[in-house]
Amino acid sequence: MSWFNSRRLRDGVMGAVVLLGVAACTWQGIKPDNAGPRRLYISGQSAHVSDQKIAQIAAPYLKASFFDVDIKALSDDLAHQPWLTDVSVSRHWPDGVVVHIVDHKPVAYWGEHGVLADDGQIFKPEKRPKGLIALDGPRENSAKVYAQYRRLSGILAGHGVHLASLKLNERGNWQAHLDNGLELRLGRHQLAERMQRFVSYALARPQARRALTEAGYVDLRYSDGFAVGGTRQETPSASHEESVG
Repeated sequence: MSWFNSRRLRDGVMGAVVLLGVAACTWQGIKPDNAGPRRLYISGQSAHVSDQKIAQIAAPYLKASFFDVDIKALSDDLAHQPWLTDVSVSRHWPDGVVVHIVDHKPVAYWGEHGVLADDGQIFKPEKRPKGLIALDGPRENSAKVYAQYRRLSGILAGHGVHLASLKLNERGNWQAHLDNGLELRLGRHQLAERMQRFVSYALARPQARRALTEAGYVDLRYSDGFAVGGTRQETPSASHEESVG
């Protein structure tokens, strides 16, 4: 190897050593000591998961040094809390971790144990909130069922009754209950038209309405009318859910 090449190699090695030294000094200058982060910052609010609960979940992770906090694992643990959605976790220089939380906004019961949120997600809290309407169907059709509920409720508006429940079964048939306990058998198609016919011919006519007082169900699966039968059962128990403590 020539003297020129040897000197270039030596200069290159020395340059690398100097750069590594600068990098090491820079790292030591910005890295906090070995103590874990001292603070937990909570952004957002939850009506169902207390700050104390969030702190309890986060505590084991905060024992790590600043850059070693397992952000993803902490986020996953918090996401296991049924009421929380859109959980995000980030480091807060120089002494802590920021947890941002958002509560689900419930719009209906789903099935026996679930709750439907306004974004279409179904979650299962320990206790369901009070006073929601009851929806049910294949999980993948949650948005469809809620949209249909809103459409049919609009048709009933102003006629003194409200939908208490709506269900889509696996065969594609729809079934509803009014808040007075009357069952409506709606079938698979033309639900809005059938509901409108029920309003026009049953609810808007006092005599027909009185005839439905003790009826158990109205079968609307006819092209030019409907059938009435059965005996009224108890009003659906959706409103008897326990309130969240």
